Amino acid sequence: MDGFAPASPRTPELLAIARGDTPADLAIARARVVNVFSGEILDGTLLLHKDRIAALLPEAAAFNAKQTIDAEGAYAAPGFIDAHMHVESSMLLPQEFARLACAHGTTAAIFDPHEIANVLGVPGIRALMDDSVGAALRCFFALSSCVPSCHLETSGARLEAADLRPLFDDPRVVGLAEMMNFPGAVNADAGVLAKVNLGLEHGVVDG
Repeated sequence: MDGFAPASPRTPELLAIARGDTPADLAIARARVVNVFSGEILDGTLLLHKDRIAALLPEAAAFNAKQTIDAEGAYAAPGFIDAHMHVESSMLLPQEFARLACAHGTTAAIFDPHEIANVLGVPGIRALMDDSVGAALRCFFALSSCVPSCHLETSGARLEAADLRPLFDDPRVVGLAEMMNFPGAVNADAGVLAKVNLGLEHGVVDG
C-alpha cells in the first residue's frame, strides 16, 4: 500500500475504527474477501487504517471512511510472501523477477543473495539491493551467512561479520540468511557466532 505510513498492530486507532467511532482512512466496498483460514469467500467492506486492516464488515453494514473504493465484486486476498529465495538463481534481476512474480500473487520476497555474494561479495549484494528499488513487489534481504559455503570452496569473496554489519543499516534487511555451517555453529567457531549474533541483534537468523 504505497503512500500509507505503517501502523502499529496495537494502535488504539485500529480499535476505534473497528468499533465505528473513527472514520477509516480507506474503505474497500463490495469486495469478495478470501479467508485463507476458513476457506470461505466473504462479501463485505474492508476498513483500513494506514497500512493495516482494521475491520471486515458485512456487505450491508454502514461504515465511515475518508476515501472509498468500489471493488465491484473483485476478490481481495492476501499476497504470497516468498520467505527465502535466491533471485539471481532465476537469472533475472529483481525488477524483472518482480514483474513476473506479482502476476502469480507473490507480493513480497526475502532475497538471500548467496550466489552473487560468492562471486562478487558486498558489491554484488548492493547491486541486487539497488536494482530492487521501486520493484513491483516488496523486496527484503537476508544477508548471506556462508561466503564461501565451506573451507573447501574457491569463491570470489569472503564475507565476515564486519563486512555484513554496514548492510544492516538498510531497513529492507531483516536478518541473517541460511546459516548452513552447522559444524561451525555447534563448535562455537568465533566467526560463525559473530555472524549469528549480528543477525540476532538486527532481526532473525535463518537456519
